Amino acid sequence: MAYQFKKGLVWLTGLAVFAFFSCGCRTSTTNNSNNSNNPTNNAMRAQTAAETTRYSNSSEKFSGDLQNNYVDFSFDYPSTWKRDTHAGKSKSPNFVKVENATADQMITLENFAVGYFSGQGDLMPELANQMSEQFSRGFPQYKKVSEGATKIGGYDGYEFRFTAHAEDTPKGGLDLWGRTVLLPGSNERKGAVLTMIATSASDKIHGVNDVGEKGDLPIILNSFRFEKN
Repeated sequence: MAYQFKKGLVWLTGLAVFAFFSCGCRTSTTNNSNNSNNPTNNAMRAQTAAETTRYSNSSEKFSGDLQNNYVDFSFDYPSTWKRDTHAGKSKSPNFVKVENATADQMITLENFAVGYFSGQGDLMPELANQMSEQFSRGFPQYKKVSEGATKIGGYDGYEFRFTAHAEDTPKGGLDLWGRTVLLPGSNERKGAVLTMIATSASDKIHGVNDVGEKGDLPIILNSFRFEKN
């Protein structure tokens, strides 16, 4: 039986599995630039500052688990990307989700979401395995292809990467490449889960190793900052 996709998200504890379909939501129009001590990152963002939108998390937006696990963070994303208006509301496990879709808004090219992670660093491998198991039930032909330590915006974390494949999408057969990064909390703040998805509908991403390294996702990752260390 063909795998059927639906618009929206499949919710999991503290994270979300993304469907291949775009949510087609409206975007914010407030532009800003980001400060960093890294000259390379500064140069990249200086070139894109006029084309990016700043997202800053605010505790006033949330209730329930998101309020209880709230963490201050910010990042810049391309202004051509769209905010998912469902993220951060109701029972959503994500504070925010942004994505870039095809011109017809039917297929995700790249997307990025931030959920909560209340554990410390020694829990990351165990949680990564639990999340991968959940993902395996949400994606067709799911396969975890790598796992280990990583660094995002100067923060030490733990990641796993995975692939999936689906037939019978609006664009025919489609490959999906995913990357999930757990950033642990500290005495001053809680942690976060960063989930990135790219598909073969993108002409900039050609495999799982490109996720967060090519396309537009590096703009987001290079600008991601916790407000407390």
